[in-house]
Amino acid sequence: MELIKAFIPLIICLSIWISVGVYYGKKIKKHKEKLVVDDSRPVNCLTLTRGLEATNYLRKYSIILNGENIGNIASGETKHFELATGKHNIAVKIDWCKSKQFEFDMIGNKNTELNCGANYNNWKCLFMHAIKPSNWLYIKFA
Repeated sequence: MELIKAFIPLIICLSIWISVGVYYGKKIKKHKEKLVVDDSRPVNCLTLTRGLEATNYLRKYSIILNGENIGNIASGETKHFELATGKHNIAVKIDWCKSKQFEFDMIGNKNTELNCGANYNNWKCLFMHAIKPSNWLYIKFA
């Protein structure tokens, strides 16, 4: 009987953890169904799209362009930024975790499409933000 009493807090914690996981799994599924895809691609713009993923679902990433914070992007969101032609650097950041600088060229009368998100969307997300914070987020061409 003493052994069973010892495991009660663990069982309660696990059941809460599983319930929260199921709840957010259903919430993300509903969000995917309601998500309106922004297919507009204005010319002379950078189009940054963030995927819909469980990791950091409730949080927004800060967008850092050429060393300046130019805004935030939420999960499943697409943003457009008018930029001058030439070379630019972009990164996304959340807390102390930041993506590597991504360098790209803006070409006149063209749209540059980039995707961003979290590299770890499985059990590794529990500890990789502490081990490799510079590898937590990514930016790449769409």
